[in-house]
Amino acid sequence: MRAKAIVVLFLVALTGSVFASNKAISKDPGVTVRTLVKGSPIHGSNGIFIGPDGNLYVASVGGHEIVKIDPDSGRILDRIGPERGVDSPDDLTFGPDGSLYWTSIFTGNVGRLFPDGSFDNSIANLGPGVNPITFSPDNEWVFVARDFLDKGLFKIRPDGSEPTPLLPDLVNFNGFDFGPDGWLYGPLYATKLIKVNALKTPPLDPATDVVDAITGIAPSAAKFDSKGRLVTNDLITGRILRKDLATGEIEVLATVPFSMDNLAIDSRDQVYVSSDKDGYIAKILPMGNYVLISPGGMISPSGVAVLPRPDGGESVYVGDTWSIREFDGRTGEARSVAETNLVAPTLTVYPMGLTADGSDNLLVASAFGYVVQEYDAVNHVVLQTHADPLFPGVPFMPANAVRFNGNIVATDAVTGLVVQRFPGGWFPIFATGGGSMGLATNGADLWVSNYSQGIVYSIGSGTPVATGLSGPEGLAYYPPDGSLLVVETNAGRLTKINPATGAKTILAEGLEFGFHFLPDGYISSDAFIDGVAVGPSGAIYVTGNKADVLYRIEIHP
Repeated sequence: MRAKAIVVLFLVALTGSVFASNKAISKDPGVTVRTLVKGSPIHGSNGIFIGPDGNLYVASVGGHEIVKIDPDSGRILDRIGPERGVDSPDDLTFGPDGSLYWTSIFTGNVGRLFPDGSFDNSIANLGPGVNPITFSPDNEWVFVARDFLDKGLFKIRPDGSEPTPLLPDLVNFNGFDFGPDGWLYGPLYATKLIKVNALKTPPLDPATDVVDAITGIAPSAAKFDSKGRLVTNDLITGRILRKDLATGEIEVLATVPFSMDNLAIDSRDQVYVSSDKDGYIAKILPMGNYVLISPGGMISPSGVAVLPRPDGGESVYVGDTWSIREFDGRTGEARSVAETNLVAPTLTVYPMGLTADGSDNLLVASAFGYVVQEYDAVNHVVLQTHADPLFPGVPFMPANAVRFNGNIVATDAVTGLVVQRFPGGWFPIFATGGGSMGLATNGADLWVSNYSQGIVYSIGSGTPVATGLSGPEGLAYYPPDGSLLVVETNAGRLTKINPATGAKTILAEGLEFGFHFLPDGYISSDAFIDGVAVGPSGAIYVTGNKADVLYRIEIHP
């Protein structure tokens, strides 16, 4: 019964239906607004560490913050963000003086927050990809590695001085910790667990100073408890493992059904696990059980699309950075989660724009994945991937895509071009001058929103149909009255536009928009749109990525 209760807790957190929001309202009595789904309170949880105060500190790359959590109650005590120097933190640790150190994976900075509240957001810059971080046993050095965006293992002094390459070619060395034997243990991400003779005076020899510690698993982190036992994980099976280095015995502490990123262990040898793709924080209990101390779910909802179901209901699909999530349009119940991947023909990462393409399929646009994909959402199969560059040597960074007159039309988030897919590649059909985001069509006409200009254009006539909008992103056609629905991100509202007259009506306000998963200025940072879609029932669905929510809005006759 205990294990079943924990599984139920997981499922409740996945649906998000236990949460409520009363910020979103409509002043029109004929319009109702409700939060259909509430996702994770953390925009993805990455590195975790028990601080000197006994609280759990969680690095959130996408949230651009470090979240301080009571490990017993799960209550969020503090959010340490850009105002204290933090941006895209992937891992963290504490120094002997109580200073908080973190790595910013996109900027390459190693930051430091001093006990008195002052900070230095870049005591050192080792280049994009900085990720795992830990102190040497004597606290004389800080060890940092670069993952995913670059490679290499380095050490610096606690003040950021004397940056020293140790293994420049070491690839994807993640979530590491020093063992009782003085070697640095950590995973080559999702491949195997290794140990490195990191305290040896450089240069290190990859042939003798890098040794396999555990093979046959796909780990993402390694940490040691007070008894010198190694705790690691296996991404494929969801197992949390503990190895006694003296005997070689490996035991399974628990198996979790969500994605894992990193581990932390407190002074009582209590193990905690973070979830990058879902935002969960779990505490591992005896007898193979676990409890969620912070719920998960959506971490950065962006594009949204609706498909009808044979049972008469409608499924709402939400692009959520590492997945496409399916919810019941009336209850908000989670129906499926399709995980994304960087490599085609699988579903690409960062599905920013979603559009219904028939009764079963979606068009998926990803500026960071550089593709538009045709995706069978019912059977979870990628039908076709369009990864051609915009021009020779110019990557295509689509924010949205629709089917128009049998062809795929998409927006490019960087150039502002609207392009159409032909057998030879992408060809421009309209130019807005940068900031093109949402697309909408009724089959005869085609419209595009321009975020930076505050304009919705008719592509057919080449003229604006509405101006003076505040950061328009998601765009949808509303069949009941032939209007356009536009998400005004900077104003937190959903607005209805008469495309013939340009007249605007505010349908809902107080919507929580405007979050960017990538840091400002980092390639397509503004391409994570807040989306809007209309279901066959006439219900309107809007993503609020700042609060990790999905809204349902209804206009009553």
